[in-house]
Amino acid sequence: MTIQLYDLACGDQRIFFSPYCWRTKMALKHKALSFESLPWKFSEKALLEKSGQRRVPVIVDNGTWVHDSSQIATYLDTTYPDRPALMKDDSAKATARFVEAWCVSALFSALRPICVADVFNIIADEDKTYFRESREKMLGTTLEELSKDPTAERQALFQSMNPLEAMLSHSDYFGGTEPNYADYIVFGTLMWPYTVSPGLPYVDGSAVDKWFNRLLDLNDGFARTTAARAHPNT
Repeated sequence: MTIQLYDLACGDQRIFFSPYCWRTKMALKHKALSFESLPWKFSEKALLEKSGQRRVPVIVDNGTWVHDSSQIATYLDTTYPDRPALMKDDSAKATARFVEAWCVSALFSALRPICVADVFNIIADEDKTYFRESREKMLGTTLEELSKDPTAERQALFQSMNPLEAMLSHSDYFGGTEPNYADYIVFGTLMWPYTVSPGLPYVDGSAVDKWFNRLLDLNDGFARTTAARAHPNT
């Protein structure tokens, strides 16, 4: 049976930008599980009632509803142990938790001035009021005032990735020779700017650039071929 994934989409329902949904999509592909992305909007929270909360990603697997990207990854490893592990041992689980915390503290703070207004510009019209009110309350400023110096903000993003650049200079993936869930956490985070904002979310030719492109090409190019972009020529 095909797993259903509620996947956050823009007004153009080919553009899926949620960092957390991208983590789940890459996890599902890693496990070689068949799934269907169901385009979901912020205004459709009622569709998620059976999950017990109102945010994506949510998967429905043979009648079982699971929410939260980290919980979904654990569920997939537990439910499908005969397929490639996302987190093969306690060490991999600890790494994933650390990488998640690093993304929250370093990457997301650097990405918000770059991406949030771009998301607002391309989400469905019926989502705009909710998005503006919720993000401006969370960030303490208007969407228009969030970005003050785009060049400096992009440089701050590149600088925030210095630890990732250093690690990837010595290893192809967090998982060594093969990616694991920690890779998908960071990759999903960077798919946010990749899908909604002009330019690339890394320095061209860097170790991060090469790693990101390896993951775009993984699973017969799944992410590269399915990631519609708001700025396809940048």
